[in-house]
Amino acid sequence: MLAAAPAIAGGPSDFHGKPLATAGLGQASPAAINLSQDPSWQLYGFQRDGITYLQVNDLLGNVQLIIGNAGGTYWVLPAGNNAARVSLPQQQIQIPAGASRSQIYSGGDFSLVRYRSGGDVIWAVETP
Repeated sequence: MLAAAPAIAGGPSDFHGKPLATAGLGQASPAAINLSQDPSWQLYGFQRDGITYLQVNDLLGNVQLIIGNAGGTYWVLPAGNNAARVSLPQQQIQIPAGASRSQIYSGGDFSLVRYRSGGDVIWAVETP
C-alpha cells in the first residue's frame, strides 16, 4: 500500500471523499483507489491539469475504456484492446429496449452505467 501513496497522497480531490491519482492512467493495476460500486469492475479516477479521467478495467486488469471530463464535457480516449461503445451526455447512443443495467459509479455530477443486451454492450455517462 505504501507504493500507492506517492501517486495519491495529496492528490487532487475527489470522488466520495477519495483522492484521485495523478499518475498511472492506462495501467492494468494503477496505484489508485478502486472507486467502482460494482464488484465486477474496477474504476480508477485520475486528475491532472484540470482534467478528470476515469479508467474502467475488468477484473483481470484489462483496460476497457477511459473517459475524460473537463468542465462537464466528456470524451472517450482510444485506450484498451476493444472498441467500447460509449454514450456521452453530448453524444448519446440509443440503449436497446430491455437491456440489463449495471451501475458502476454514481456521484453528484454523473453516473457511469453499463448496459448489456445479448452480446451488445454500451457504457453510458449519465448526468442529472
